[in-house]
Amino acid sequence: MAKTKGSGKGKGNKKAQKARQSAGWLDEAAGTLHAFRKATKSVRRLTTGQKVVGGLALLAAGLTYLAKRQAAAAAAVTPDARAAEAHLATLSEPPAPAEVPAGRAPARRKSRKRE
Repeated sequence: MAKTKGSGKGKGNKKAQKARQSAGWLDEAAGTLHAFRKATKSVRRLTTGQKVVGGLALLAAGLTYLAKRQAAAAAAVTPDARAAEAHLATLSEPPAPAEVPAGRAPARRKSRKRE
């Protein structure tokens, strides 16, 4: 028995599927723009003082969020991590130069290469 192409939802050529997907995407974008326009119309109705107070409230909320996030990140650092960072800092420092007596110049060594 030979199979025939049906007109099911998942079947069809790729161009038609892409066209359906892009149409859905455009519909979503149109809905989002409509909601954005409604929000901007309601903001236009506010007085300048109300807009300033709203902006300050948003700023305060954002700063509170950042402070909580920073505190959580600082609490995540364990004493072991601090000890490891201190050890790494000592490793990156150059070694202390060897002390040479004041009246004597360092001795020159002969090369061990044979000519």
